Amino acid sequence: MSQLSPQLSSELAEGVYSIVDGGYTLEIFLARNEFSQKDNSKHQLKATVGTRLIKVEDAFGICAMGGKGFEKDIFIIFRGSTKLAADWLSNARIGVQTSTSGWPVHIGFNTAFKSMLPQVKNFLAGADIGATIHCIGHSLGGAVATIAANWIANNKPQTVKLYTFGAPKPGLMMFANSATRKIRKQNIFRVYHATDPVPMTPLFPYMHAPLPGFGHFVPSSEAIHTAAAHDIKKYADNVKDLTWSHLERRRSPYAVEHAVKSWLESRSPVHAGSWKIWEWINAGIIYVVTKVIGAVAGPVQFALMGAMTVADTLAWILSKGLDFSKKTGLSDVGRWVFLLINKIMQVLGMGIPDETLEMTRAFLRNVLHRLTTRTNEEASRAVTAT
Repeated sequence: MSQLSPQLSSELAEGVYSIVDGGYTLEIFLARNEFSQKDNSKHQLKATVGTRLIKVEDAFGICAMGGKGFEKDIFIIFRGSTKLAADWLSNARIGVQTSTSGWPVHIGFNTAFKSMLPQVKNFLAGADIGATIHCIGHSLGGAVATIAANWIANNKPQTVKLYTFGAPKPGLMMFANSATRKIRKQNIFRVYHATDPVPMTPLFPYMHAPLPGFGHFVPSSEAIHTAAAHDIKKYADNVKDLTWSHLERRRSPYAVEHAVKSWLESRSPVHAGSWKIWEWINAGIIYVVTKVIGAVAGPVQFALMGAMTVADTLAWILSKGLDFSKKTGLSDVGRWVFLLINKIMQVLGMGIPDETLEMTRAFLRNVLHRLTTRTNEEASRAVTAT
């Protein structure tokens, strides 16, 4: 069963960007030995990206039959965001939509994939497929590749292998569980730099596959999160000549409950300059929301409801926790909500809240909306600068 190395998969994730400009550079990429050179062995994918108001159809990836060493394999490779404004609008459409496999995913990423699905189906229908289909992508392309890999794993008998670099989170827990189960954890290679802000977004309830969410961590030389860490060229340089065993799946401290509790209770000031802060906040949200859902009796649903945004939904859940504490006199849940909002307000430069501050649902929504806007801006700067 064929498997791509970190170096080869990163080279393909980098090379597919040539599809935007076409011409000689694209010809060189498509002439790689890994791709078959037979007639009709390759197909360019065009996607619709953007929003309802701004939509653009653009070259987004390729399907290719395998060549030397990968005979009868299939490559499906998606590019990441470019300086095209509509690309980032797809990233910024933070809402939930049901995927073609029936699971809740990011609406922008899903819309891009659905626009290419008929082309992918046609290619696979006419291809002589062997054992493995390789799905590859960087940034936005990594999120789309994850949705594509899950669809293929649900609809085709072949083994699917997924390779992503600096990808944002493509869907909610149910989707991440499905992708982990259907693609299988050992076939998911999620590479991320410690200081790349894009893989940290969107915040919870979005999650990475595989679950548990251990990706292939690549140390960064930067002390803060930066656009340089998102560049596919840097990913390719940092995994060159390495094996997947070198890029161990590491359990982060953000996944350890007692570490998250200690961070929330710590009186040490926090600020947005640290590359770790967004992961700590994300872990804090998971911990506190889980606390609320576990304590509150009633119809607390962990889903984005109707037209509600992530900020709306999280504010609704947290306000339920505060109401529960007031009504029952059991202050533990309310205390965790306060500690979480305390940390978020510090990072956003809103100061340290007084314990007498009334945290209404509207107040919580405002804080959480500012948080999602800030993290989106961080990721946007990283994407548009590369």
